[in-house]
Amino acid sequence: MMPHLAPNFTFAEMTRTNHRGLLDANRQMGRDHAEALAATAQMLQAIRDHFRSPVIVHSAFRCKGLNQEIGGSPYSQHCKGEAADIHVIGVPLRRVFDWVRNESGLAYGQLILEGIAADQPTWLHISLGEPWRSEAKSRVAMTWDKTNGYTRIT
Repeated sequence: MMPHLAPNFTFAEMTRTNHRGLLDANRQMGRDHAEALAATAQMLQAIRDHFRSPVIVHSAFRCKGLNQEIGGSPYSQHCKGEAADIHVIGVPLRRVFDWVRNESGLAYGQLILEGIAADQPTWLHISLGEPWRSEAKSRVAMTWDKTNGYTRIT
């Protein structure tokens, strides 16, 4: 098994899934994306360090089969180990969202306040920006809800 990708994030945590039939394949294929997973984990570590609270990873790396199973975009950065869906224990998602986009200096690609519970966000999607994505596809902040879909935040 691979060691920690960041002080508080393990390879196992970044490749975990509740789809047990795909767990072994997800972990095996995740090894090919260890460098990107480590960069993603470092962003999550910065969030954890700032808020001094654990970051819960809902989903990070997804192999192609897992991504299809959950209905993810075929172009998802999750399939490259470059994204994670998270929440921070005890910290409102909007507060984390605002800190990352306005104050953190993190080189994120996409930052999306999203989720499915009664049109309220239930997780924050964060992906790697430069050098993993072009400048034109970096620092894009959005919200998502059932009524309006994705809305870009300026």
